[in-house]
Amino acid sequence: MKCRVLLAIVLGGLMCASLPAAPLLSGSFNIAGNITVSNAGFNGCSTAIGTLCITWTDPPATAANKADIAGSGLTGVFATIPGFSGNDMANITNLTSPPEIVDGSGFAPQPFMSFNAPGVTTTLLINFIAGGIYTPAQCALAPAVGQQCTLPNSLFNFVNNPPPAPAGPQATATWVLTGVTNDGLSTWSGNFTAQFNVPFQTVFAQLQSTGSVTNTYSATITAVPVVPEAGTLSLLGLGLVGLSVKLRRRS
Repeated sequence: MKCRVLLAIVLGGLMCASLPAAPLLSGSFNIAGNITVSNAGFNGCSTAIGTLCITWTDPPATAANKADIAGSGLTGVFATIPGFSGNDMANITNLTSPPEIVDGSGFAPQPFMSFNAPGVTTTLLINFIAGGIYTPAQCALAPAVGQQCTLPNSLFNFVNNPPPAPAGPQATATWVLTGVTNDGLSTWSGNFTAQFNVPFQTVFAQLQSTGSVTNTYSATITAVPVVPEAGTLSLLGLGLVGLSVKLRRRS
């Protein structure tokens, strides 16, 4: 009888340790603010050749390293956290390449986003910046609707969209950031979009002449709980069966 009680305690402890009831970050939410992309030597970016810096601010007060979290579009756990959304409710850390290089094998997890809602201590760590999906073939052409462009080693996907006449093309830039939570319970991905009222060729010209470009952006952040591998679960099951048989025999 004592063995059966011990088995129940062991089983309960293993289940509690291996299968958390509800990871804090699961679901999605929307953020918005300003993004500034700076070349080496501008806006405090390192002067090392090839360095690129991304900094974040939140209008209208242009608070540094802040973003708004929208009250609409909250799903999963995020919809249940009191005071999660609102102005300046997310804190975003600047990105510098290198060491946070684009594409490749990724990099060691770095702090990226934390939250100001009471009691929320889980943060987002970034460990991968996806490379852009287009080629540079159309980047330097005369502006035209439908052109697509990703500069070498860039994360940004630019497209020139149809404009309201008689303006020229208006560009859209998209990019993707991914990572893990600091508690290891979830992975996350962020799909970002910025819209310009000029073609991307004008955006590039500004970046080259002034050293930086600032624009509004919006993004959807989605977190997904980490699921243990099937093999791990199977081994755990076999181990519990073996323990159960052994305890019964002793009993």
